[in-house]
Amino acid sequence: MIVDSHYHYMTAMSKKGAAEMVGMLFAEAQRMGGNPDYDTMLQTAVRTWADPLADRLIENMDEAGVDVTVAVNVDDIAIKAFTPEVIDRQNRMLGEALRRHPGRLVGLAGIDPRRPEAAQMAGICMEEYGLAGVKYHPDHGFDPAGADSYRVLEVLARHRGILLSHTGPLMPRGRSKFADPLMLSDIAVDFPEIRVIAAHSGGYIHWRPWAALAAYQAPFYGDLAVWDTLACRNYPLFCRQLREVIDLAGGEKILFGTDGPVQSLLYPVKTMIGFVRDLPEKAPPDIRFTREEVNRILGANAAAVFGLPTHSRPA
Repeated sequence: MIVDSHYHYMTAMSKKGAAEMVGMLFAEAQRMGGNPDYDTMLQTAVRTWADPLADRLIENMDEAGVDVTVAVNVDDIAIKAFTPEVIDRQNRMLGEALRRHPGRLVGLAGIDPRRPEAAQMAGICMEEYGLAGVKYHPDHGFDPAGADSYRVLEVLARHRGILLSHTGPLMPRGRSKFADPLMLSDIAVDFPEIRVIAAHSGGYIHWRPWAALAAYQAPFYGDLAVWDTLACRNYPLFCRQLREVIDLAGGEKILFGTDGPVQSLLYPVKTMIGFVRDLPEKAPPDIRFTREEVNRILGANAAAVFGLPTHSRPA
């Protein structure tokens, strides 16, 4: 079973909206030694990222062999176009996509906790739209365990929901101090009912605080979204760091994620899966991974976190 625990669902995508993300991907492609064409990347993003019915996502999942995808929305109160009505519509449409593709998708609402109506929105998303929790981007400038957030976390706790929160350094305008994994540490103390997933596990350059916290907090997990760039640039280092992560945090704490469709503009999801799937055979001789560890990372751990049936994808 393969579960993509981190995918960005988008109802629309403008050229202006895509340009900033494509710029980061373009720079990453250059660092990986490629010869990317910015205009082609931008055109592809504008043409393919918007997928309100999630039909394209399902096609891509079938092609890559992904059984279930955790699709997330993103909210940012600083963006004027993101009115409460717009965000509510995006979250509602995600719920409709889940119903359109039963058993293939899990949804997490995009809610900025600084909104006065954030707690009410979280309740509606879980009770009426069928979403499993909330996605945070604290790098937008808020404390994920602050007073505003606690109003939303109280709702999540009542529903035993899931919080996926960005962690790891970002270039400006991201406020990286709010994305330190340790900023999430109080949540397990005050809301042990919530399963918290640190998106990117602190990042492959800042993962140790996440691993240290995950080792001591039972409901704290992390995904490997964007770690594939390290695997692509330096596979032995990827193997070494992932081995340390497993040894420190525990093999049950790590979830596979793609950060698609953004990250998959660099290379196919099949390639990302291969970086993990091939670890027992392709890791350096002094670094060992078992097939059981790989299977847990690719899907079994996520199935446990999200309460998924552990079966292969429908024919």
